[in-house]
Amino acid sequence: MDSKLTADRLPHRRHRLAIALSAGLLLSAGAMTGCSEDRATNAEKTPLGQQASPGGAYATIEDGEVIARINGSPLYRENLEVVKENLGAEVPEERLVSRMVELRLLADRAREEGLDRDPQTQARIQNAIDNQLANAYLVNYMTEMEVSEADVEAAYDKEMEALGKETQYRAMHILVEDEQTARDLIAQLDDGADFGELAQEHSKDTGSGEAGGDLGWFSLDQMVEPFADAVGALEPGQRADEPVETRFGWHIVQLEETRPMPKPTLEQMRPELEDRARRDAINGMIAELRDSANVEILTSDVRSMVERDDDADTQTDSQASNQADNASGESAEAPAAEAGDESDMGSLPAEPLKAMP
Repeated sequence: MDSKLTADRLPHRRHRLAIALSAGLLLSAGAMTGCSEDRATNAEKTPLGQQASPGGAYATIEDGEVIARINGSPLYRENLEVVKENLGAEVPEERLVSRMVELRLLADRAREEGLDRDPQTQARIQNAIDNQLANAYLVNYMTEMEVSEADVEAAYDKEMEALGKETQYRAMHILVEDEQTARDLIAQLDDGADFGELAQEHSKDTGSGEAGGDLGWFSLDQMVEPFADAVGALEPGQRADEPVETRFGWHIVQLEETRPMPKPTLEQMRPELEDRARRDAINGMIAELRDSANVEILTSDVRSMVERDDDADTQTDSQASNQADNASGESAEAPAAEAGDESDMGSLPAEPLKAMP
């Protein structure tokens, strides 16, 4: 269906795997403001501060291959490979190594000036550590996770039961700028003019206009509400007596036919169903971690924020459940999802060095 009518609010039928890791957002926090002597002293009292020192050694990578030493500190091939992987682009290795050397020198200078003891800097470092470890755990968790065929088939049967209650519509329309033009065309149709010819000649929606106004098959929730309401009120073969106004203009609407929502095959829906199972498993695992953890919120303002977030999560879960129950799916005529489209880990936060070059 090639038409401007498709609403921006169209529910996306294929849910991408979303992993809520707020630590990922913290990696892009604003630049650090100055570092006073008092702040550095306070930082030393924190657990991270007690472990740090101005000239602190870099972590050793077990069994890592040292490819360079910078003022005595090792640079490993693993450092280089991780950055190459994160960049996702072809960058000459010599340039990359040169930039990593510069990065290390700048980090050393920051230590010399005591910036590693600044509370905000230490917080960013701790967030980065938590973020990377959480990512590593989730990647490993998903790698080891197996979605059973029985679970996929059960989820598919539930989807098909919901689809059986939905209807698709095939309609024609002519879109014009103003109400008077629409009424003039309706008068011509009442006098026996051909709908398709008028659509080809007058419709602003050139996509459907070239097809004689034919919009193809759609579900009502794919269309803006005034238009969807008008289509839903018609019987097959009936044309609306009044023009319909939407944000696109004025429409002359005619319903051609209806049919039950076509059911996609199990293989077409498999990527979505498997990802949904993984998402549910991850959410369940995280919920278990929270339930078994001893979490103390020590300040009232943070406690209220956590409570608001929990309420928002509950509402989001409820809305997602309702959307899944009411989802109409994609037409059996639609192509299956591209391999890997639904199961990538693109939603995981990126490495801090993502944009280094």
